[in-house]
Amino acid sequence: MTKYDAILVDDEENNIVILDFFIKKFCPSINIVKTCINLEETILAINKYKPSIAFLDIQINENQIFEVLDKIDISEIEIIFVTAYDEFALKAFKYNAIDYVLKPISIEDLILATNKAIQRIEEKKIFENEIFKRNKLKSKDLFLTVHSLDKIDIINFEEIIFCKSDGRYTIFFLRNNEQIMACKNIGEYEELLTFNNFYRIHHSYIVNISYILKINKKAGYYCEMKNGAMIPISRRKQDGINKLLNIK
Repeated sequence: MTKYDAILVDDEENNIVILDFFIKKFCPSINIVKTCINLEETILAINKYKPSIAFLDIQINENQIFEVLDKIDISEIEIIFVTAYDEFALKAFKYNAIDYVLKPISIEDLILATNKAIQRIEEKKIFENEIFKRNKLKSKDLFLTVHSLDKIDIINFEEIIFCKSDGRYTIFFLRNNEQIMACKNIGEYEELLTFNNFYRIHHSYIVNISYILKINKKAGYYCEMKNGAMIPISRRKQDGINKLLNIK
C-alpha cells in the first residue's frame, strides 16, 4: 500500500489525539510524520518533512494558519482544513484546499477528504508521466503566439529561456534579454510548452530544458540557466527534472 506523509496542526492536544486516532484507524494510507501545536512548529515541519498532505486547524492560539500558508510554498501540499470555524471556508478554498471538515469530526467527511487528497496526488503523478512521454516527441510547431494587452507576439520556441507566473499573467524571458508579459496565466501555456522541450519545475516556473546550464544543490535545489537566472525546483519536480536530464 502506498503511504502518503502528512502533518496534523491544532493548538489543542485533545483535538490532535482524536484526529490522530481517526486517521490511523480509518485512513490507513496516511503516515503521520509530525503533529504541531503552533505556527512555528508548523513551518519547521513542512520544511523538514515536506508532507504530501496537511490537516490544519484554522485558529492556532492567537493566530490563524493562513499566516503560515502565506510564508511557504504550498503548491506541492494537499490541504485539508479541520476546524470548528465555518466562516473561513471561502478564504480557505482560496488556498486551493482540497476539503473543509468541520468539528466535531465526521468520520465519513474525514475519509472523503483524505481520499480526495490522495486522488489529486495520483492524478498529478499521471500528468507527470504524460509529460515525460510528450517530451520524447517533437512538435511540428515552431512558434508560440503570446497575447499581451496591446499586441500579439509570435515567438520561436527556441527563443524562450523560461517563463514565470505573475498572478494571472505570465512573463516570458527571451534569449535576447527581452521580457514579454502575456495576458494568460502560466497554466494555459503549460501543455503546449511541455510538448516543445519545456518542463514545469515549480508552481511558478516553466523552463526550456535546452537552456539549463547546471543543477545547483548548494542552497536548496535550483536550475541555473544560461542567462544566469537561478530558478527554484520544487521537491516533487526534482525526480522529474533528473530523469529528463539523465541525472543519476
